[in-house]
Amino acid sequence: MTALPVPADPNRLEQDLHIAVFDGNQEAFFDAAHAQAFVEQWNRIWAGAISRDRAEGFPDAADRLTARVESREQAQWRRHGPGGMDAVWTRVPEYREQHVCSARFTGFRHRRELQTGLVSNGSRVRGAWEFQSWFTTLPVRRRVEFRPRGVIEVESYGVDQDAVDAAFTNAAADVLATPSREDHLDPVGVLRVLRGLHDGDGRRYSPFERGFHTDVRAAITCGLIDEETQPPYRLLLTAAGARFTERHALGRLPDPASWEQPPVLAVAVAELGERYAAGTRGDPHRP
Repeated sequence: MTALPVPADPNRLEQDLHIAVFDGNQEAFFDAAHAQAFVEQWNRIWAGAISRDRAEGFPDAADRLTARVESREQAQWRRHGPGGMDAVWTRVPEYREQHVCSARFTGFRHRRELQTGLVSNGSRVRGAWEFQSWFTTLPVRRRVEFRPRGVIEVESYGVDQDAVDAAFTNAAADVLATPSREDHLDPVGVLRVLRGLHDGDGRRYSPFERGFHTDVRAAITCGLIDEETQPPYRLLLTAAGARFTERHALGRLPDPASWEQPPVLAVAVAELGERYAAGTRGDPHRP
């Protein structure tokens, strides 16, 4: 929030506030003219979507999106308003159009872009107000974020289209080139993945999504499983993985949900450590 501090004006201490209500959000203003100016700008920008919702028979959605001004006592806003009195605007919040490039990637060794409607082949334009988290006046900002189920979101946005396009290209290339960034070896996690694949479902004993993806990439680094490059993108035990599973009798051990590196797995854990170290060095002659 970038609202200015509340001025020490005794004439404003008890006056009602003017609340802009729009699309489930609220912004408070001291001056009715500022609130009305913001509401008119919002409704002008969203006029097409509001008209489309009404024409397609969704009046409730149109009403929710349409901004309006309400009056509210300061005491009520102080107790219940988002941000309290520190969030009351003394001017109209700034509005900027910005360029955006974004994409989502998944996969283990082979990153694949998810077709989710996000743009990755050139920037699009979106609007942003000062109170929104993605507002910026900078040429470009970049965001790379890990999401559930092994998804990585890549986004660049800012007021300079060329800088936004270049930042996105570099960020996406970095994600594609380093699929194992931040990985580590959790031996028991890798053993659970191997046991699951042996039993026909790699996720069976790996309920935590982020840990599962890390464990799969570690198993790939160890040379024990691999990932198909074409749909349905299955995970498969390699020949070495099948031998490892049989040699250490993973299929005959108790339910892996209770594994805490018991002594019976000590030899398997030691071998995983050697294989992982060799794999991270790029050594083709793994144990």
